[in-house]
Amino acid sequence: MNGSDSVEAHTDHDRPAPRRVELRGLTSRDQPAHAAHLLRLSDRDRRARFHATAKDAAIEAYSRNLDWHKVLIFGLFVDGTLRGVGELLRDGDEPAAEISLSVESPWQRDGFGKTLLLALVLAARRVGITELTMSFLSDNISMRALSRDLGAVSGPLAPVIDSIKTIPMTARQATTGQD
Repeated sequence: MNGSDSVEAHTDHDRPAPRRVELRGLTSRDQPAHAAHLLRLSDRDRRARFHATAKDAAIEAYSRNLDWHKVLIFGLFVDGTLRGVGELLRDGDEPAAEISLSVESPWQRDGFGKTLLLALVLAARRVGITELTMSFLSDNISMRALSRDLGAVSGPLAPVIDSIKTIPMTARQATTGQD
C-alpha cells in the first residue's frame, strides 16, 4: 500500500471497510489530529507506544511539545481520519534516529504499521540517517515482527527490547557526502 492506494479491510474487525486510505507526511498544522489519534489509543496501545500508562494530559503535552521542525512524522488516514502514525525522532546532528509507531486497535493487522515503517525508512535514508532504533515492550508481538521483517538486530529478551537497523548510504551520499 503506497500513497493513497485503497486497501481492503480484513473481515475480522468490528469496523466498516475503509473507502480511502491515504499516507502522507504530517506538519505542525496536523498537531490536533496527531493528538486526537494518540488519545484514541486503547490503554494497551498507549502502553505499547509510550512503554508506560499514559494519561490524556501527558499525551496532549507530548503532541503539543513535539519539535515539528526536527521530527519526521507520517500519518495514515482512513476516510479522512488519522488512524496510524509513524515518527522518526532524530538524535541531534547524529546520523541516528528512533522510530515510534502507533496504530489504533481496529486498524491493526492490515499492514498499516509496515507501511508507516517503510515510509520512515525511506525518509531516513533520504536525509542521511544510517542507524534506526526501535524500542518496544517484549510482549509487543507486532513490533517484534516488524523489526524482524525489516532485518533489524534485536537485543536480548528484556522488558524493553532495542532493535537496531543499519541503513546503507545511497551511492550519491557515499561519493559526495550529500544527503
